[in-house]
Amino acid sequence: DKEEGLSAEALKNIMKKPLVKHSDMAGEMKSEAVEIITMAVDKFQSTKNYEAATNMVKHAMDKKFGLTWHCVIGEGFGFDVACQRKHVLYIFYGHVGILCFKC
Repeated sequence: DKEEGLSAEALKNIMKKPLVKHSDMAGEMKSEAVEIITMAVDKFQSTKNYEAATNMVKHAMDKKFGLTWHCVIGEGFGFDVACQRKHVLYIFYGHVGILCFKC
């Protein structure tokens, strides 16, 4: 008797791909930001040290795209932020949400 739906392995594989929920960034900037974010989350995922991952993303984005980037990483949060146009990215990666924006 086979259960309907995805297997645990298939679900795990889907969740390891970043899912962009909202972005108004240009294509290349978005691709680079997603790469920076996934690298930081992967590095600190085992210890769930989201503060260190957030700092890593913030500093990498500041260096690559200029100052005043902000990053939030967590398992459950809501937000309402004012930011520069063409400089916001909200993604899910694994079981965490990541918001990255420039003010």
